[in-house]
Amino acid sequence: MLETYLEMLEEGYYEVKFAFEGLADEKVWQRPAEGLLSIGEMAGHMAYWEAVKFAGEGGSPPDLARCRVKSLLIDRRFSYYTTNLETLPSAEHHAMTSAQVCSELVRVHNESMAYFKSLNPDLDSCPPGWPPNHTYRAFLTYAVFHAAYHTGQMYSARHLLGDETTDN
Repeated sequence: MLETYLEMLEEGYYEVKFAFEGLADEKVWQRPAEGLLSIGEMAGHMAYWEAVKFAGEGGSPPDLARCRVKSLLIDRRFSYYTTNLETLPSAEHHAMTSAQVCSELVRVHNESMAYFKSLNPDLDSCPPGWPPNHTYRAFLTYAVFHAAYHTGQMYSARHLLGDETTDN
């Protein structure tokens, strides 16, 4: 069953690469409109949650120091939409190109999944530090949706920024 979830999640990350294809560096951190996040911020959000759920120690808020995957994209400001709106990405984030953001997002995903697979957890068990209803199965089920949802948002942001994207 684990392999089925992971295959579905891999499909989402196969597609996310296309959302960055042809994206100009100056647009990766540009918000398309007031109240909307940039593509870089969405990538940070995806990276943050995959790392803390599949390679972290849990807790509320998650202890980023104990997360086994490290990245500039694993930043508390990317944890939630309202936090993101209030706290703009840093100059270090803005220095990342479109290709670097995409590559870093995929690297975080791959490393988080490698760590997760090495655990070989019972899917109905709860990761340490998370509430009882937060099972590995629930995390995986939601992760598939989460990757697809935010990839779609990236395409919408690109369209709002005036980009012509690959056929999606």
